[in-house]
Amino acid sequence: MDRVFAWDHHHNRVVYRIPGHHFDDGREDSDLSPVWLPAEVSDLPEGVAVDDLRTVSVKD
Repeated sequence: MDRVFAWDHHHNRVVYRIPGHHFDDGREDSDLSPVWLPAEVSDLPEGVAVDDLRTVSVKD
């Protein structure tokens, strides 16, 4: 599964989502309802920097 990374400016952290993934709690990650999960800068693919990421606002 391909991860899509972004920068959560609300919490100042890297986040990722897995489009189309179904979670055990019934949520489905979709473009209309993305499920952003926390990540580490070290999780980014080689050659990708935080400055390259799009900015999102993840609600609590």
